[in-house]
Amino acid sequence: MMEQTREVYTPEQAAEYLQINRETVYRYIRQGKLVASKLGRNYRVPKRSLDLLLWATRTRKDISLREYTGLEIDEFIAADQLDEDAQAIAQRFMAANVTE
Repeated sequence: MMEQTREVYTPEQAAEYLQINRETVYRYIRQGKLVASKLGRNYRVPKRSLDLLLWATRTRKDISLREYTGLEIDEFIAADQLDEDAQAIAQRFMAANVTE
């Protein structure tokens, strides 16, 4: 059976994911080190928040994100350009949403 990747965790599941004590998860939430949503009396922690905590507390701070060359950036921008049909649709959408 294929394991489903969670996007939202309970504090207990977050503790298991991080391999720490559940009370540590609650402490990180109270201290603002871990972003969570409170739904009623229960917390839910987005996986992205857990991954960001791991990244922020890493031991090697000299690891940087991948750096792109100017040519790569230009290629990204060109690939993101709207074609004529998409530009026309976007302009109609923007014109329809203008309030006076």
